[in-house]
Amino acid sequence: MSCAHPIAWDTLVDYWARDLGDADTAAVEEHFYGCGDCAAAAARVAAVTETLRAALPPVVSRARVEQLRARGVRIRETTFAPGDQRDVRFVADADLLVHRLGGLDLTGAERVSVRISAESTGALIMEVDGPPFEPAEGAVLVACERHNVAFPHDTVMSVSIHVPGDAPPRTATYTIRHLYE
Repeated sequence: MSCAHPIAWDTLVDYWARDLGDADTAAVEEHFYGCGDCAAAAARVAAVTETLRAALPPVVSRARVEQLRARGVRIRETTFAPGDQRDVRFVADADLLVHRLGGLDLTGAERVSVRISAESTGALIMEVDGPPFEPAEGAVLVACERHNVAFPHDTVMSVSIHVPGDAPPRTATYTIRHLYE
C-alpha cells in the first residue's frame, strides 16, 4: 500500500516535537488512523525523538553540564534552596536550563532519588532513582530541555537522600514554575 498524500518528514518531526497547532495535530492524527505508511513513518520519527530525549537524562552531573557547555550548548543555570518556590523563565537564547537543587547535606549519601510532580494536580511526571549527584556542591542538577514544554509547567522536585542506617531518607522539596519564551 502506498500513500497518495504522504505527510512530510518535517511535519512528522514537528508533530513529535509538539510544535504543531491543535488543528494541524488533529489532522495529522486523523491521517495516521487511515494510513499505515504514514503511521509507520511516524513511528520511526517517534523512535528517533525518544532516543534523543533519552540522550540527556533529567538529572545530570556537573561534568556533563561542562561537556555540553564546551560543545556550545547555551546553558542557563538556576540555584534553589530547599523550600524555594519560584518562577523560572526558559529564555529564547538558552538551549538548556539546569536547576541546581542545593542546600543538601549529602554526607554519607549512598544514593539519591528525585521525584518530579505537578504542583497543581500532584500527578507524577517522573521518578529517577540513583542519578548522579554532586556531594561537594551539596546539590543535584536537573536538566530541563525545551521539549519539556509538553510537561506540566508547575513542578515540585523532591530530592530524597539515602544514607545507610537512616530511615526514612531525608527529603528536600523545591517548587519550580517554568515559563517558556
